[in-house]
Amino acid sequence: MDDSNIKRPTLTSLRDLELMEAYDPKTLESKYVMFYHITSDGDLYYGVIHNKTRKEITLAEYISALERVSDEEVYPLVPEGITLTIAPDHLNDTTAFIKQPGFVSYPEMKGTEFIPQQILQETLIMEQLSKAPHPNIVTYLGCQVKNGCRITALVFERLNQTLAQLSKTPDFHQLDQDAVFKAIESAVHHIHSLGLAHNDINPHNIMFRDGKAVLIDFGSCQPVGKKLQSLGTPGWCEETFFTSEAKHDEYSLKKLKEWLQKPE
Repeated sequence: MDDSNIKRPTLTSLRDLELMEAYDPKTLESKYVMFYHITSDGDLYYGVIHNKTRKEITLAEYISALERVSDEEVYPLVPEGITLTIAPDHLNDTTAFIKQPGFVSYPEMKGTEFIPQQILQETLIMEQLSKAPHPNIVTYLGCQVKNGCRITALVFERLNQTLAQLSKTPDFHQLDQDAVFKAIESAVHHIHSLGLAHNDINPHNIMFRDGKAVLIDFGSCQPVGKKLQSLGTPGWCEETFFTSEAKHDEYSLKKLKEWLQKPE
């Protein structure tokens, strides 16, 4: 088939791609390489190459394998009757944290509503939380919208280090562990007072602003009792769960208190 007329993005180096390599758990050999590129207009191009490692694939091969993904497959429509906070245009990856949809799961979720629903749900949660701010919850700066109709990303304040990362450095021993725990506990109780549960509290979802602990990543946060798409982090939940519940957070808080004394 002649694909010379297929429109593809202009790439100058591998740095223009997000790359993920999948390995066979038994042989540890590369199974395939997944990759994607997002243009300045928000167009998503996705590709998969089998039976080669990342180092064996040339830039030309990457470009040739890229295919355009339709907006409706990954970007949700702005809900009718809802006014969203639109992030300022001047914000970028250096001045803020730009959270895009979970494109890594695209091959498994292709043809479903999973990816657009995930970013839509988190957008609506952040809009709700931004109307009831808390000092120990990450600051939401708005969302990015394509052509005035589809949500393409969430924008947050840029924070530099997670608690998990800090635990691997000598600075962790100087940390006021009690202050960290109380900060996250306060954030969680605030979320619960709004009828929500976070459902994914762990050291990777705690960062710092001016030395104070801040809870991040509300991709699993939903009203109590609502069915979830993402199901927490192994080791930080008491059991497998499929609905949003405050008790999930209470268990994770207990685990966090123990972990701060002896990080794994």
